[in-house]
Amino acid sequence: MNLRSVFGAPSLGVLLLIVVFDPLRCCVPSTDSLAAQFPPAILITEGKTPQGFPYLSGGISTEERERMEEIGKAYNVKLTFAEKKGAFVAGVRLVIQGEKGAEIANMLTDGPWFYIQLPAGVYKLQATFAGEKKEVRRLMVSKNKRIQQGLIWDLGEEGR
Repeated sequence: MNLRSVFGAPSLGVLLLIVVFDPLRCCVPSTDSLAAQFPPAILITEGKTPQGFPYLSGGISTEERERMEEIGKAYNVKLTFAEKKGAFVAGVRLVIQGEKGAEIANMLTDGPWFYIQLPAGVYKLQATFAGEKKEVRRLMVSKNKRIQQGLIWDLGEEGR
């Protein structure tokens, strides 16, 4: 008995295709299972300045921003860095000084969102991105009140 008599000529071709190509397909995981195995990384930097002020930096992905919103409730200052056309920017050189010029923070941010817990007082912020400096001369931090400050850069037509 031959296969043609059992399966017929057209079925033999289909059977051969399944036998030849199915092992290749079954050895490659689907993209759905890969996405489930490797969820998007959440890389939030949490630390303290040399002077002991706790901070968070990150917010590259939507998942990071959602997580930072939850964790960020414990912080009283939130800074956001963006380009004029609306895109967030990361890698901002941030310097925060106290009233008497004492440096509170001097760091490169890991994302477009930066949270810090500061005592009530007046602070000066200086943020540099793509060679352009932005400054907030009097950031007033009050007791039991959260301050939000956005810093926007006009990067022109080309962006960064």
